[in-house]
Amino acid sequence: MSKKRYPLRIPRFAAGIRAQEVRSGAMRSWWSRRWLESIEPMGFGGRLARGRNYAVSGQIVSMKMMGPDVVAEVVGTRPDPYRVDIKFTVPPEAVRNAIIADLRAEPMLVARLLADELPMEVEEIFRRRGAALFPGGKLGPGKYDVTIGCSCPDWANPCKHSCAVMLVLGEEISRRPLALLELRGITEEELYDED
Repeated sequence: MSKKRYPLRIPRFAAGIRAQEVRSGAMRSWWSRRWLESIEPMGFGGRLARGRNYAVSGQIVSMKMMGPDVVAEVVGTRPDPYRVDIKFTVPPEAVRNAIIADLRAEPMLVARLLADELPMEVEEIFRRRGAALFPGGKLGPGKYDVTIGCSCPDWANPCKHSCAVMLVLGEEISRRPLALLELRGITEEELYDED
């Protein structure tokens, strides 16, 4: 039995956000590498390679982070861009407040975060409180702490468009690791001591 062959489909040209670190394969920080390691088991499979092509060729024409919600538009083969919606699970309020208190108790950790560095101790604080800092935490069989949707007709979830967004999002986190906390519902302002 021969494999079904699909026609070659080339996405439309887009001059959008171009991934830089993904192109070179040189992730510059430990948290960039951890981001990639955490999304790989989430069912991306071969779509991650196709998503990487979309990310480096600038197919993402817009991406907006609003706390734990990320909305992006990705140009594919159709005239209108596809909408990708990604929602990260925020820890329960008591856990979130405990994480914030733990971070405030360590002013040097907060200072390093504000200086665009992610101390490993931050991940340990999340882990100690039973919460995931990076995506890929299991909520049950086949369920992760990140919900991903795309308006494209691909039956697979995640699709190559959402993979591209996750890769570009990883580069944003590489440059500004505080964005990782924002995806978990913790804002920069909440890290400042109120005293």
